[in-house]
Amino acid sequence: MKKSSPLFWILPLILLLVLLPFLVPSALPDAGAKEAEGLPVYEPVTLTHPDPGQVPLNEKGIPAYLPHAEGVQMDPPGYMDGTISVRTEERMFANQDGKKTRILFTWVQIADPSQLRTAFSNPYPSQADGNPDRMAIREHAVLAINGDWCVGRNDGVIWRNGKKLRENGYLNGNGYDALVIDTSGDFHILIRPRIEDIAAFGDQIMQSFIFGPALVVDGEAIEYNHNNYGAGAGMGLHKMAQRQVLCQIDRLSYLIISTEGPEQSNGGGFTATEMARIARDCGARQAYNLDGGSSTWTVLVQGPDAKPTRINNLKGKKRQVTDIIYFVTAEPTPEAAAEPTTAE
Repeated sequence: MKKSSPLFWILPLILLLVLLPFLVPSALPDAGAKEAEGLPVYEPVTLTHPDPGQVPLNEKGIPAYLPHAEGVQMDPPGYMDGTISVRTEERMFANQDGKKTRILFTWVQIADPSQLRTAFSNPYPSQADGNPDRMAIREHAVLAINGDWCVGRNDGVIWRNGKKLRENGYLNGNGYDALVIDTSGDFHILIRPRIEDIAAFGDQIMQSFIFGPALVVDGEAIEYNHNNYGAGAGMGLHKMAQRQVLCQIDRLSYLIISTEGPEQSNGGGFTATEMARIARDCGARQAYNLDGGSSTWTVLVQGPDAKPTRINNLKGKKRQVTDIIYFVTAEPTPEAAAEPTTAE
């Protein structure tokens, strides 16, 4: 019997392999869609005390009202009273290398812009750092996260709680993107701004930060490549890293995205571009990268007498920080009612 030539079965096999992608729907779009669908969805709440007025301060300049014990929620961690809602959700999400990384999503909704505040471990411009847990308790915070370590730099315009602390120029060419939070609680992100760009806001600034980079601006995710690599002034934009992202979702509604990094999971972490896409897909109108890595803290205070809970209690070392961003209640408590207060 005459043997068949190998070409008679090799050629059809090659042809089948070439045509296979066209005959079988690709799994890649579906996989991407599943990841996008796996992101949690922002669900606004109705606050029962929506117009509390400006948060009063005690004689030490600290918000007068303590978190309410009855407002604490344990599983998942959260908080709710008439003027503030904190909701958390944890998800596993694959990065661009296919490595699953834990992400903590924290939504915060407040009734008055004065409920979003900042504090230093020691009076500015001290570079002394401190424990965010203790800082959160000292400031009567419901929720606190790490800030931008602005005292470790000399450039940039810095405002905190409506007071201008510094007005220096920004690094040329490789400067920091800035986040400005105005007196209405709205975010404005400026790409490598000049002093006059910040000055244009006049006295409408409550907070300003100089870490960055910008991740989402007016609903559009920033795509970082080697042509704009300097936009974060050495923030390791293309590295897989543990990151802390502060977003505005809607009026007086915010999202904090805290992720693992290589220290916490093998191959974990996200690039700046990945974080921008995640923030955008979660509905962020503005999203700004803060000091991440071992400085990533998210602290929930469980009532006036309870210890704080680090709700992003990730493995690995934790670095002390010089400043925090935090949220407070605007609803009086019996403990705070007797304290002398002054409006800021």
